[in-house]
Amino acid sequence: MTAVENFRGSIGLRGHADLTVEQEHTAAHASGGVLPAVLSTPRLLQLVEDACYSLADRHLDDGYTSVGFEFVIEHIAPSQVGDTVTAEVLLEVAEDRDLMFRFTVRDSGSLREVARGTQTRKIVLAEDFMRKLKKDRSLL
Repeated sequence: MTAVENFRGSIGLRGHADLTVEQEHTAAHASGGVLPAVLSTPRLLQLVEDACYSLADRHLDDGYTSVGFEFVIEHIAPSQVGDTVTAEVLLEVAEDRDLMFRFTVRDSGSLREVARGTQTRKIVLAEDFMRKLKKDRSLL
């Protein structure tokens, strides 16, 4: 049985997540003030991760989860403190253990694109994943 057999969703599923940019989300905060006070790429990735995880999780059988595997991102415009951005995700591939999402991040209420790209997630049996993690750590 392939892991995708434990996924009850289908290609074309859509989801989203919103974030109002706060100081702790900025490149300035992460860099100690060296970089400008705009939304950092790592926090932008987390927003997309939240949207993809949430969408996948609603359609996985009990005991299964998905983990981030690969990101391809173009962070093309800055967002300032106080701006609200929305990550819109679309499931394009569900094959074997892979769920591949295409995403666009926009300023809420406008068409201005902040970022775009893809995220691939792997479907895993949560118990097996944690057991392997513990085993791998015991080898250190």
